[in-house]
Amino acid sequence: MRSDPKAVIITVNFRQDQCTLEFLKSASKLAEFDSCHFLIVDNNSDDGSVNSIRRASLKFSNVTLLSSPQNGGYFGAANWALQRYLVNHDCPDWVIVCNNDIVFGDRRFLLRLVETNPTNAVIAPCIISGLTRCDANPSIRHRPSRFRMWRYRFWLSNFYLAWFKQALSPYVRRSRMRNNSGSDTEPFRRRPIYAPYGALVIFSRSFFDAGGFIDGGSFLYAEELRIAEMCRRLRLPIMHDPELRVWHKESQSTGRFLTRAVYQHQKNGFEYALSRYKNPYPELVPPSLPLAAPAPDPMLDSITVPIPGERAS
Repeated sequence: MRSDPKAVIITVNFRQDQCTLEFLKSASKLAEFDSCHFLIVDNNSDDGSVNSIRRASLKFSNVTLLSSPQNGGYFGAANWALQRYLVNHDCPDWVIVCNNDIVFGDRRFLLRLVETNPTNAVIAPCIISGLTRCDANPSIRHRPSRFRMWRYRFWLSNFYLAWFKQALSPYVRRSRMRNNSGSDTEPFRRRPIYAPYGALVIFSRSFFDAGGFIDGGSFLYAEELRIAEMCRRLRLPIMHDPELRVWHKESQSTGRFLTRAVYQHQKNGFEYALSRYKNPYPELVPPSLPLAAPAPDPMLDSITVPIPGERAS
């Protein structure tokens, strides 16, 4: 194994050993696999399933299994793993954080990545959804208006509204892609976007050098908004690169249909992201003049979202 890997790839496991093993199997077939280091975080699965992952990881010198003492969620676990890695290593050119239900179908994925200009702080690859058969990126093309943020909050104001929206979401996305397919004259062109889809996000070293970090402030969901607002604060570009392509089997750990526990995570994740949208990372110093403080928004501040009685365990 190289002492200075070009990329570190972090994935998180929670009682999904078969899914994680499939992820590792597809990753091991990548060109440049040996030039990267893989960190698999087990989020305190406590069901014995991690044993099969441990046996599989021992076959590779560049795969490390880390057992978290508690379930830190998605970005929380990823940041915990990265900080442990950086104790004994320099920051690599690229850090990839991804779900364990990602499949690397393109063997040249890493080869294309290491040849990419690292000045792009965050890269959103083409993520082919198993539900829609369409690219999930860009997750959000332009910064949402305050009305759009209010609309997000409205859909999360009630469990049944959120359940209905999630059930219809794949069909709506397919319809939008069909309607937009003819309007994009350059579908494979790299272009700047507001937010990347959180199933797989590529951070360059320039992102961390500028003060960026993997924000585990909420357990799950709305990672897209956190990344977007952090990059906006630091004046860093987020680039959609359709030449980097992976496949996403989706909802392996949370399930296809909404439960009350997952709904609570969604709502908590959005509320945290909304706080970052309204006051984008004041602890970070942008490279030039500071951003003006956002004006108070009565529409966002005046809405009270009811909290369901059942909380996520």
